[in-house]
Amino acid sequence: MVRFAPLVVALVVALVACGESRTTNEANGRIADVSVTPGSDHATAVPRDSGVLSLARAAGGADGTQYTVSAQASSGFIVGKIGGGEPRDTSIAPTHDLSVCRPFTESLVPSRDGGVGNSVVWLVGVATGPRDNAPRRVRVMLDGCRLDPRVQRVAAGGTVMITSRDAMMTRLQFIDVGGVSSSRGTALFNDAGQVVPTSDAAKAPGLVQIRDDLHPWVRAYLAVTPHPFVAVTAADGRFRFDNIPPGSYTLVVWHERFGTKQQRVRVDAHVETRVELAY
Repeated sequence: MVRFAPLVVALVVALVACGESRTTNEANGRIADVSVTPGSDHATAVPRDSGVLSLARAAGGADGTQYTVSAQASSGFIVGKIGGGEPRDTSIAPTHDLSVCRPFTESLVPSRDGGVGNSVVWLVGVATGPRDNAPRRVRVMLDGCRLDPRVQRVAAGGTVMITSRDAMMTRLQFIDVGGVSSSRGTALFNDAGQVVPTSDAAKAPGLVQIRDDLHPWVRAYLAVTPHPFVAVTAADGRFRFDNIPPGSYTLVVWHERFGTKQQRVRVDAHVETRVELAY
């Protein structure tokens, strides 16, 4: 709950998924709830890796690429949770370069308290607002034939620094996730200790997969942000967006294993909108 001192907090529960609303006139502050349960008609699932409502077209303008940094006279908030997941581990048994690539277990769905970690969440249709706070330089580590971190944000126009600790031939490809598979460049390694920077991978907004042509189990993802309203969830599935201009938007969530879902949300000035979406 958000409190606007010295105002007394008032509660408005908007049952958006059911099309009902209820207002409590205790004071001027408000909270809106958007609750989506598995199988709900109000949460639309789209195929895995779909280009629908893509991160590349999540800003304003007719082509979804226009975002202007400007001060907001009033704004709202979204506090949410992506749920429905259980901890799921994947056992990897490498087939070659076994002096470096040993078997390991990787958690593709980190989960705590019913949350779904490593989900990328973003708003579609935001044309103006605060400056993007995503990092402009991020690091990816290749160690033991695996990439870390699995999923992370980076600002559009930023730099990705890839470091290899593995003494082997590696060819990392940066590929757009979505309807059209297009390359964002290649990083080559042949020994431990190499560091390769690339700006091509984050040259424009979008979801980007990092994969190794020579070791197909090596994967990671970049969420290249078009605006500040993009998050990667921790294991508890929680995220928060502040300083959102009032308006109606589409909230999209993507996970490499579960695919993509979307939900319409309305943001009002000085209102904390609470969203729960479950796979």
